[in-house]
Formats: sequence, structure tokens, C-alpha cells
Amino acid sequence: MSKSLALIFVGMAGVFWASSGVAVQDFFSNSTKNAIELTNIRMCMAGAILILLAMRRKNFSISLGLLNRRPRFWLDVVIYGILGVVFMQFTYFQAISIGGAAATTVITYACPAMVVLWESLYHRKFPKRGEVIAVVLAISGVFLLVTGGNMTKILVPLGCVVWSLLSGAAFAFSAIFPKHLFARKIDPYFLTGVGMFIGGLFTFSLIDDKNWLPFFAPEVLFDVTWIIIFGTVAAFLSFNAGLKFLTPEEASITATTEPVASVIISWIVFGTTFGLVESIGIILVILAIVQSGVRS
Repeated sequence: MSKSLALIFVGMAGVFWASSGVAVQDFFSNSTKNAIELTNIRMCMAGAILILLAMRRKNFSISLGLLNRRPRFWLDVVIYGILGVVFMQFTYFQAISIGGAAATTVITYACPAMVVLWESLYHRKFPKRGEVIAVVLAISGVFLLVTGGNMTKILVPLGCVVWSLLSGAAFAFSAIFPKHLFARKIDPYFLTGVGMFIGGLFTFSLIDDKNWLPFFAPEVLFDVTWIIIFGTVAAFLSFNAGLKFLTPEEASITATTEPVASVIISWIVFGTTFGLVESIGIILVILAIVQSGVRS
């Protein structure tokens, strides 16, 4: 695969994830189901599909054998599935149900830029200039987006801000935590599919209504299908396919298609608009993501 085609694959993954957020917003406007119930069906269905696809790869049996020889690693897979994947999806859905897809995606994407500050504090080293710039841009952008530059008011519901930040933190955790498993040659497709499915099974203990029939109602069937097939399965497959031929920095920059696409799609579908100051905030967040991607 050429680098140009790899960039297209990663960029499309961002668009798929963004369109998934818009589908989630439309789902909540037409259904009485809540965020944890939507997380349940998404994780179970998408996890099962990804496992079936991963089984066609020779690395599936290799990964399974490694885990069976080191049973302790199964606990890490469970932690990844519950604290990483499920918590990330639930908080993301919860934020969308309160404040919409566009604002949620932008705020969530500010968190990876802020992780560099945490890493610097944790390792007791002064952050690089590029890292400082990324953090300042991210914080400034989120401030302008949620307040419009006026500290006396919040334009984005506070609940949306909190859940979005929690989703970003979970995203960072799910990206960092499984690194030791990848170092042991655990296949990313295997880990993603199994982690999702285990997390989906766990969510059954958190819901009272375990009936999936409402998810297949005509008014939400398209949304649910899009969230599972394109927003999850296709997005992860597309991202992993492109990532194999790109550096992490190149992939990080290209993934900025998600917040951009989320804002554009929300404008087309829901007529969501932002004022000049909020738009500047969105641009600052995107610049922070790009700056994080190009840091050495």
C-alpha cells in the first residue's frame, strides 16, 4: 500500500468515527434507550464481528496461544475492554446525548494533546516547546468553544464538557495501557475485537432492560447499523490498515479529520452552527492535535 493510500484509509477512519457520533445524536433524538444500553449492543455486535474477521488472520491463533500460556494477560484484556473501550464509548455517548456530536468530538480530541503535559509531570521532565504549544492551544480552544470567550457563561452544557473530557481520558488510557500486550505480539485486531466483546458482556450487568428489539425499530435501525458497521468495524479496520504504513505522527495528523468532519456533518444534518469565537476555539483544538502529531 502506498503512503497516499494509507493516508486516505486513516482519514476515512476519522470520517467514519465522526459520522458515528452524528448517528448517535440522531439515535437519541428518536429513542428512549440510554447511553449504556447503546454501548451494550455496539460493543457486543461490533466485537463479535471483529473477532470473526480476526479469526481469518494467522495472528489470531498466535495471540490466543500467547494469552493461554500467560493467563495473567487475560486480566489485562478484561481491564482494557472495560476501563478502556467500554468507558470510552459510554462517556462519549453520554456527552453526545447532552451536548451533541460536534462539541463532544472537539472537546474529546483536546485530551490527547493534554496527555503530553501529564507525561512530562509523571516522568519529571520539562515538556518540549511543541508539547507546551499543543497544551496551550488545546486549553484555549476548549475554553473558547464552551464559553464563547465569556467566563460568566457556558455555551456547551457542563455535563457535555465533563463527559467529553472523561471520554478523552479513557481514549488515552486505551491507547497507552495495551502497549505491553502489543510488545508481546498480541494482534491489535484480536485485542480490539475480544476487548470490545468482553466489555459488551460486562455492560449487561449495568442495564435493567436487556431487550434489544427497540434497537431494530424502523426509526433508529439505520443509526444503529451505521454506528456498528461503519462507526466501529469499518473505522477500526480502516485505521489499522493505514497505520501499518504510516508513522504514529502521520496517523495522528491525519486523524484530525474526525473533529473537522463531525462539525461539518453536524452542520449538514442538524444545522449545528458555531459563532466566530467558538469557531476559533475549534480551529485551536485542531491545531493542537496537529502540533501533538508533529512533536518529536
